[in-house]
Amino acid sequence: MGRMIKKMKIAISATGKDMESNMDTIFHRCYFFLIVNTKTNSLRALVNTTRDRPSEIGAAVGQIVANEGIDTVITANIGPRAFEIFEQYGIRIYQAEGKIKNAIRLFEEGKLSEITKPKKSRLNPTFYTKSFI
Repeated sequence: MGRMIKKMKIAISATGKDMESNMDTIFHRCYFFLIVNTKTNSLRALVNTTRDRPSEIGAAVGQIVANEGIDTVITANIGPRAFEIFEQYGIRIYQAEGKIKNAIRLFEEGKLSEITKPKKSRLNPTFYTKSFI
């Protein structure tokens, strides 16, 4: 049985501008953040203007997304700087890959794992997750 989803704003790292797009596997280097507003049933593509920066990108991207009033992030992985920003704002992060529409469905069904710590390093991209299945 799925969990009750409150009305919220969800940011998803994306390769394209619609629900048929794939999720981008690298949060801070994604092309777009799809902002799904479950209160208004709206979808907006936010261009990641920081993706080509050579460094210090995680904190910048984290702040851009947090400034959108996001409640939840869905991504394949997250680095330490963006993770820290989201933690400060109380934004929860869930792990998913594949089509965005499928990730949203799995989230609504309570079948995504929450990312509770950022990936360790570039050399060891292991995630620490807490399952909600």
